[in-house]
Amino acid sequence: MQEEACLSEHRESIRAAKEDRKARGDDEHQLKTLVNNQPTVHLGQNSGVKFQNLDDVLSGLKLGPFHWRMLVLVGGGYFAACSEMMVFVFLSSPLKKEWSLGEHNFSWLPFSTGIAGVFGGFIAGTVSDKYGRRIPFLVGIVIIGVAGLTSAFAPNFPLFIACRCLVTVGIGTFESVGFVLLLEFLPSRQRGPILVTVTLCGALGAVLAGGFAWLILPNWGWRWFVGTCAGPAFLLLCYQPFVFFETPRFLLSCGRKLEAINVLKRMAKMNHSELPDLDTVTCPPSNRPRGNLRQLFSDKYLSSTLTFSSIWFLQAAGYWGITVYLPEYMAKLGADPYFNMFSIFIGEIPGLLLAMILIEHYMLGRIRTLRFFSAMTALSLFVFSFIPEHAFKTVLIILCYFSMVPIYSILNTVTPELYPTEVRSTAMAWVNILIEVPGLLTPFIGATLLSSDLPWLYPVVWGSVFLIQFAITFALRNETAGKAIEDHQLDITA
Repeated sequence: MQEEACLSEHRESIRAAKEDRKARGDDEHQLKTLVNNQPTVHLGQNSGVKFQNLDDVLSGLKLGPFHWRMLVLVGGGYFAACSEMMVFVFLSSPLKKEWSLGEHNFSWLPFSTGIAGVFGGFIAGTVSDKYGRRIPFLVGIVIIGVAGLTSAFAPNFPLFIACRCLVTVGIGTFESVGFVLLLEFLPSRQRGPILVTVTLCGALGAVLAGGFAWLILPNWGWRWFVGTCAGPAFLLLCYQPFVFFETPRFLLSCGRKLEAINVLKRMAKMNHSELPDLDTVTCPPSNRPRGNLRQLFSDKYLSSTLTFSSIWFLQAAGYWGITVYLPEYMAKLGADPYFNMFSIFIGEIPGLLLAMILIEHYMLGRIRTLRFFSAMTALSLFVFSFIPEHAFKTVLIILCYFSMVPIYSILNTVTPELYPTEVRSTAMAWVNILIEVPGLLTPFIGATLLSSDLPWLYPVVWGSVFLIQFAITFALRNETAGKAIEDHQLDITA
């Protein structure tokens, strides 16, 4: 009897070991399936539990009050950033008169602020990918407001440059983080139009700066103008505590699943939407270093990174090459520089509205819309160069901005869509470096072109830049419109 009892116990232990091995085999099979990025994963053979892709969850929430409040937050940030960004465009003549600056001395202002923007944007982007989007966003808006207001009281040109460098650090911080912050909350089908709307808010900020220049500069002087342009940043600081959340995509990619689920629940509650079983949501963490710039140049992303880097660089060179001295150029043609800049900035708005329609997959998509606006910009500048009538020149320069500014909206949409969560802000920081580099050179080039006896030279040079950009767009192959964005991190829900 004792031997039979021992034999029975031995058989039970063998059976238990087999079941344990089988269970481990199921777990290994599940892990293998998850790593292969299957969108829906079944736990075991008969459990019926399905893992939900985060893009599906966000799309199920649909657009609602939560998204509109985040759009106000990020759009308001870009509004504040662009109103400050345009300030120095109107200050060439007033500052030269105030401090008796030479023709090329003013160029040190955009040159110095460009260097500051490089450092600010890169640091903010890498910090955002490692520690979150919220704090860098908040810091950027605070710097824009405080430094912008302080610069209005600068007693001399070097201190004014120092204050404006701090403003540019804040602007670079926003540009590295702001679009990513909003993108990671959005359903895939609505990403394009909503991110273009953020750029539209920036265009409205430029219109505000142009309106202030037209109304304030001739009557109250440049200090009142500079101080007033800092106002939107302070208004935004009063608004953001009521709607500010970390993105669920970032939280999940860091393994902070409970925090991510809480954000998703708040989104659902505000949007009056139903959520699936959040225990089955997958966007698991990775062991790869976060905020690693080298990942942008890995085999998978190298071609896209080089192509988009070239397009971003040429966009910044062309935009600032035209814009920095445009008021003086228009004044030489006998036009009212401030009113013309105000009209030009208003001309950006219909172009952005058109981009909101064309950018989606059921229209032209990201790449063909980019190509369309690049070609229009180059063409308008070439025609502008040789039309003698001033009235037609004003119309053509408005057409130039109609097509040139939407290029920024397309690039700000497609660039963060291309890269995974762990380096998304780093990618935006990288392009922020690229767009600051032309700012170091174009003021000096623009001053040289402006002093030329050939009035057509100024627009022809910058039109050629956009012609080259148009040619490079034909190297783009990866259309992101309507597609899920990558995370590259996986987790198994127990």
